[in-house]
Amino acid sequence: MATKATRNGKIICGLCNAFIDEIQYRSHVAECGMLDKDYEVQPALKVCALCGKEVKDLTQHYGICTGGNNPTNNKYENRQQPTITPIRQQTTPYVSNQTNTKECVICFEMIAENVYADHLDRCGTRSPKRFTNSKKTKECIICSEMIAEDVYADHVDRCGTRSPVRSTNSKRTKEYACISGSSSSSKSKPTIRSKQISCFTCSSAVDLSKGSSHTLPCRLHHMYCLKCLQHSMNEYIQSNTVPVCHSTLCDYELSRYDVACLPLEADTIKRLLTCVKSTQRAQCPLCVFYVDFNTMNDFQKHVASCNSENMIPCEYCHCLYNIHRLDDHSRQCRNLPSSQQQQALIDFILPRTKYPLTAQQIRVFIENRKKTHLSLDPHSIVETLAEFGDTFPFEIPTRDCDVCMETCVYDDIFVFGCEESHKLCYGCFENSCTTKMTNNEILTCGLCAYELHEGEIKQLRVADNRKKQFLDYQIQKTFNTYVGGTQGVIRCPNQTCKWVAEARDPNDRFRVQCPMCGNEFCSLCNQQYHFRTTCQQLPEITQRWFFWCNTERGNYWQARAQQDANFRAQLEDYERQKAANIQRNQELAQRYNDLLADENYKAQNCRLCPHCRRVVQHLSGCDLMVCGRNYHGGDQQSGCGNGFNWSQALPYTPIGNTGPQQVANNLPSPEQQKLVVHEGVQCDACHNVVQGIRFDCVHCASLTFCEKCEQRSTLEHSNEIRNQQKPQHVFQLIARSLNGNNGQ
Repeated sequence: MATKATRNGKIICGLCNAFIDEIQYRSHVAECGMLDKDYEVQPALKVCALCGKEVKDLTQHYGICTGGNNPTNNKYENRQQPTITPIRQQTTPYVSNQTNTKECVICFEMIAENVYADHLDRCGTRSPKRFTNSKKTKECIICSEMIAEDVYADHVDRCGTRSPVRSTNSKRTKEYACISGSSSSSKSKPTIRSKQISCFTCSSAVDLSKGSSHTLPCRLHHMYCLKCLQHSMNEYIQSNTVPVCHSTLCDYELSRYDVACLPLEADTIKRLLTCVKSTQRAQCPLCVFYVDFNTMNDFQKHVASCNSENMIPCEYCHCLYNIHRLDDHSRQCRNLPSSQQQQALIDFILPRTKYPLTAQQIRVFIENRKKTHLSLDPHSIVETLAEFGDTFPFEIPTRDCDVCMETCVYDDIFVFGCEESHKLCYGCFENSCTTKMTNNEILTCGLCAYELHEGEIKQLRVADNRKKQFLDYQIQKTFNTYVGGTQGVIRCPNQTCKWVAEARDPNDRFRVQCPMCGNEFCSLCNQQYHFRTTCQQLPEITQRWFFWCNTERGNYWQARAQQDANFRAQLEDYERQKAANIQRNQELAQRYNDLLADENYKAQNCRLCPHCRRVVQHLSGCDLMVCGRNYHGGDQQSGCGNGFNWSQALPYTPIGNTGPQQVANNLPSPEQQKLVVHEGVQCDACHNVVQGIRFDCVHCASLTFCEKCEQRSTLEHSNEIRNQQKPQHVFQLIARSLNGNNGQ
């Protein structure tokens, strides 16, 4: 075995080139890589590969050394790699008109003397080449491996400066046992990787293969033997102080995850956790988000169940969803306002950051990224926030409460809908509602007489049962105010519900959703709310849709397919979907039968209010009527509150009990229908301009299908409505273009 490079009885360190006593050599090498910038270290001398002298600047020395001196027999055993910046490789070989040549001490090539110095600099910094012609080997002074003698110098340089490899393409990060890590500066500290290294406290050798040590995740990855680790952690427990890597040399504060990973007794870890003050969360190696946990089992359960491979971000809220749930979520998310989409992203990121943050801090951070047009990808946001540590980088806007004058984060201020837009903190908001309810007063703004709406009361930051108490109280106070009055009111048609509210315009048709029972209805006819059609048109549209689904769809496509073979696919699709349409048709038949019964009853017993055209019924008494209640009070219903005489009211005209043939005759013949183009109207399924019959859902704000997509799309819509436990929606058939362009 070849001996290590020595001089005057001392061994040269392969990291810093210092001359070390042989007894202290191994301990010196183990600690040499731990030197931090806080230690005052004199610049190490470097050994010239030509003459063996110790110099500070190899670049300058090589120019002098090659001016006529021959290389010594010291060769390259003690050579230090030059620290100069590599020069761009030339494509031409080293040639010269002179015949004098010298053997390179690194690659053993014969080089012309006038370019020898330049070649030597390049040869030491070029990409690795192994010249393995020699069969002689030497033991590396760092890793103790047997290295070919002709590449020994290159190996020593690389062995002393290599650093742990961290994979950046994989979500899983492979940790390498090492005594020190790379510094954040451009000149990284050397890392020593050996089978046997020293404890950071007692400097005794520890064997990695026997599990007799533990490496802490500080910046320099300090390693301890189990005895020193146990002793230091017990000191933190006894003094009830925050556990750190080293009490004097390394102030890295251990997190709950760091403590849970220590190879100590369970009782010691439990007691040590009470001393931890760091709020840092552990990072899941699969989803790469940070996880908050109470015990190590909680974290292990998360990792075991984490499935991040099929998670895809939503294009609207940017939250991650399973690929099988993404379509259903996107259909609902695209109709939400941007504020709710952003709130969903905030709620998603909130439990996944490295350090706990508030919703307001994340909101400010997202708004800042929007201004600078940066990505809203959750991983990007979490990783960027992790770089700031436990310090939030932006200032949070604040405002003073108009009542208590306390300075609050703006997210903790509620803005009322009154003309003055009074602003109260949520504490004063709750106190105001509690005081008014105690005094039997209607709930209003804390500073004016503005009456609170149901949506504003729901914004209270109180328990759900307390919030429901405020809502029920406000509804009852509103009901008592309106009952017996002459103004128009809206009351929930659900007979078991007592909700009632004042109608700003009793003759206006709008969508109402009862805040007590959730029932959704039309303010005029009390039926399921209908868009893009009047209350009087709804029965006829319902009848026509029932006949189309039950019989006329098949007749229409048979006639189409006979005249144009291109429509045979629609006919075949109709035949395939017959079984799937059975349940939908049964539900529509029930709805149609109920409609006919209701129409017959209204024709026999009801008339229309001459003011708002609501359907009213005369039960008993004289002919004097008040729309919405009994003439002498009681039996409050939706109405405009105006009086009229029953004998002068117009009778209710029901829809005709016609058969499907009469309804079908309203459709143009197929040869005319194919020319109809609904300009400016796109199908929500195929996104093409609608041609032929146009189908508009009257119970959706905006949902239109063309005749080719109608059967499949309306069936999917029907199943979705059924899953929501709502009544089946009705589609209006529009056979002629509303803008007058019929393709003729």
